[in-house]
Amino acid sequence: MEEFEYSNFKEDFIEIQDDEPEEESFSRKRYKKKKKHIPIGRILGVIVVLFFLVYFSMLIYTSNFTMIETEQAGWFEVNDYVEADAYAVRSEEYIQNTKKGIIAYVADDGEKINAGGSVAKLFSTENDVENWQEYNRINNELTLLKQMTNAESNLFVDLDTVDAQIRNNIVTYKNSVQSGRLSSARDSKLDLQQLFNERVVITGGSSNFAERIDELETELKSIDVSKSIGNVKSKNSGIFISELDGFEKSLDFEKAEKLTASEVENMLKKDPPGDAVGKIVTTLNWYLLCPLTSEQALNITAGDEIVDISIPKVISGTIPGTILAVNQDSKIKDGLMVIKCDYMDSRLAKIRKEDITIKTKSYSGIRVSRKAVHEDFISVQDYDEEGNPIGEPHDEKVQGVYVMFGRRLTFKQINIIYSEKDFVICDTDTDNPELLNGETVELYDEVVVQGKELYNGKLIK
Repeated sequence: MEEFEYSNFKEDFIEIQDDEPEEESFSRKRYKKKKKHIPIGRILGVIVVLFFLVYFSMLIYTSNFTMIETEQAGWFEVNDYVEADAYAVRSEEYIQNTKKGIIAYVADDGEKINAGGSVAKLFSTENDVENWQEYNRINNELTLLKQMTNAESNLFVDLDTVDAQIRNNIVTYKNSVQSGRLSSARDSKLDLQQLFNERVVITGGSSNFAERIDELETELKSIDVSKSIGNVKSKNSGIFISELDGFEKSLDFEKAEKLTASEVENMLKKDPPGDAVGKIVTTLNWYLLCPLTSEQALNITAGDEIVDISIPKVISGTIPGTILAVNQDSKIKDGLMVIKCDYMDSRLAKIRKEDITIKTKSYSGIRVSRKAVHEDFISVQDYDEEGNPIGEPHDEKVQGVYVMFGRRLTFKQINIIYSEKDFVICDTDTDNPELLNGETVELYDEVVVQGKELYNGKLIK
């Protein structure tokens, strides 16, 4: 067997000797390969080469493919609001009484009264007044119990419904008491009493009100209410209000549409006649006078459009109104917005000065990002009155957005009706003459918000 030559590998291997003598054969020797160290410069060179390979690959990719970002066009609504201190002006007539006696009202605030109808009774003593008030309290409870007895056999309301009505009436009662609307509080209290009785019947409790009815009828017969010495009647028909605030005649109701901010500011409280015991609101139409800054006044336009008015301290929800006028002595002076209202109830009949919020204008349409808005040319064909084309189509430069259809961009004109820093709202009415070719952005269009070298008809790779 030919002897193994390893002299050429001495550089790469280190001979490792055992404790055996040197004469031992080659097979007894072990060898370990030396570690090689790669130079730092060579590593850095590889990294640089890889970087440039990736960089030039990206350049080649981006030169052949267009990066486009789109967002779907959606529906959006924005409202303009004005907050103001408003003054209520109504057609109000005093109810006057020249007779002697202590007054006990028979009409509730907010109750509709016919001309010649009684709003109060007159008594000689306070004790007679208390007897009459107690008589009314007992009579109201008796009426409720009799209604419950008659309706018991036809009561099909479920417990959850009654409980929900009880909770709502408790909130109404609490709000009425806190805001001083005592008439509303009394109504809520009576409603609660009836609801509690209904709950007793539904849950299987005692529904026999006969004993209580007998007690109340006995009490009623024992009260002498025959000592009334007269009645107070209203000359006018309308809504009765017992409270007087001294501003009933401060502003002329008939001239409310032409009033100015300075006239409202200088409005003086006038003491009502000494014999006035209440008032009648004679019309359902009334006005809210809202002082405005000069800037606010210039941005509000009067017209027949209905606006929504919120009076949070008085009612929940809103009431409708119409802005009749915005009166200014000059463009640099404060103005007065005059709102006509035709909704009236017992709460509104009592207000004089309240904080209100008016939704003056609403904008709705397609919302697109402001980044999507560009200028480009569209093809326009003119037509005569009969719909016949006039001349050849021509290009017009307009404002619009690029919309992605498949892999191709189409430029659509837009008509901006509302603008903010980050977005615009576009009109969707294709019959609008502002749209030169009758086309515009539509709901769910894929609108381009980012991209380079955009143009109408561009093919996206």
